[in-house]
Amino acid sequence: MSQAQEAETGPRRNGSRKRGPADPVRGLMHRHRELCAEAVDPLEIVAGLEAQGVTDRVAAGFRHRDVFSLAEELYARVPRAVAPAPAGPSAHRPSLLPTLLPPAVCAAAAWALGVLPPLVVAAVAVPLLLLALPAALRRGPLSVPYGTGPGGALWTCWLVVFWLYGPRAADGFAGGVLPAADAAELTALALSLAPAAWCAHRFATAARGHLLRSRTLEEFGGAVRPLLAGTLALFLAAVLTLLCAARAVVGAPLAPAALAGPAALALLLFTARLLAVHGHPDPAAIGTGLACAVEAVALTADLLHRFPLAPAAIPALACTAAALALAAHALTTLSRASAHTTAAAPR
Repeated sequence: MSQAQEAETGPRRNGSRKRGPADPVRGLMHRHRELCAEAVDPLEIVAGLEAQGVTDRVAAGFRHRDVFSLAEELYARVPRAVAPAPAGPSAHRPSLLPTLLPPAVCAAAAWALGVLPPLVVAAVAVPLLLLALPAALRRGPLSVPYGTGPGGALWTCWLVVFWLYGPRAADGFAGGVLPAADAAELTALALSLAPAAWCAHRFATAARGHLLRSRTLEEFGGAVRPLLAGTLALFLAAVLTLLCAARAVVGAPLAPAALAGPAALALLLFTARLLAVHGHPDPAAIGTGLACAVEAVALTADLLHRFPLAPAAIPALACTAAALALAAHALTTLSRASAHTTAAAPR
């Protein structure tokens, strides 16, 4: 019997509700004592109970109208293990300065390509970028305490490298090591870390606000789904703005086909990161891994002259399909209260 079923039947195990125990919540309180003792507020208990399958219907078995009311009683009755520290202003204003380090490295490398040999630039820029990226992602709204899932970092590297060099590999690497337009777009994608961090922080803060205002899990989910859709759309708009600005700086045409690939890549990586941030790293890794597999198969088919589309369409199609799939998954998983604990555990 699951914990939710046990919770639902527990108060009535000895007969009707009138003949049941005088304190039906006591058993639930003991089963979830650690959760209740470590919770910083009743919302943490709501999220934990929902993760265990406790719904509003189950809460009714404990003489409560919903999970929120049940969590408030549990929070009031179980002593706190540690008094929660008050949140200071810095907790609500994430620093975006670390997210500017990777684009600074990319911009410097793009400029250096015009005056230095490409191998020299790569030898200096790649190690600096490998140091700047962890510094930008280790803390703040984009940090993932439980990792990015199996192979997550590898899939991310593949997607970026394939976007840069995959289509050109099919064309025999014509046009030098890295065209100016690609270098500018790479800098724009690196610069999108700042709006990504801001959008992730905005989503997390607004979702917690909806937890405070909602009285049922269904009401909370109905409020968070459009919030998530708006967050993804806002990030995509920011990325397109940066890409257009980058191409305009180097004098490249603003063709929609040229913007589709990097925009889809950015949306895929942001959606995957958002899932990992909220305790769902495995689906994020699966989504990005499948995009890598599609790209590898499509590139092989193109090299064998079996792919009907232009090589530049490969990353756009693969990343768009994976981004839409992950977005659909996120609309379900991130609309649950259990995805918005202070430190969401991986599920």
